[in-house]
Amino acid sequence: MIVRSEEHADHGAIRAVHTALFPTVGEARLVDALRAAGHLCVSLVAEEQREVVGHVAFSRVSVLGAIDGVGLAPVAVLAAFRQRGIAEQLIREGLALCKRSSHGFVVVLGDPHYYRRFGFMPASGWGLCDQYGAGDGPRTERGLD
Repeated sequence: MIVRSEEHADHGAIRAVHTALFPTVGEARLVDALRAAGHLCVSLVAEEQREVVGHVAFSRVSVLGAIDGVGLAPVAVLAAFRQRGIAEQLIREGLALCKRSSHGFVVVLGDPHYYRRFGFMPASGWGLCDQYGAGDGPRTERGLD
């Protein structure tokens, strides 16, 4: 398996990965909209035998006026390729790229038990909350310094 930056030719496959995994096309549309607006900072694909089987996106966010942060979302891996550590590899390589690009922090709205392995902590400890009313558990943040 290879993890690499997305290319223009991957856009349809990325859309298909998100459409296959999520119950609506919302995540696929989100990635398309972030790309079109120039907000994707890091967009990686996992490729196996020249087929895109996974994708992760990191886009610009601002928190309390700080503009050097990114949000991790969405991440998806085709069902036939799950339980192989592909999502974890996509996230780890994406976080490393964010750090090398001098982004100061990463936020994610997701399962706290899953994201804890990447160094994320509840955002409530930083005095942050989200506009989605997700509660203390899913709001997480990871400093990159």
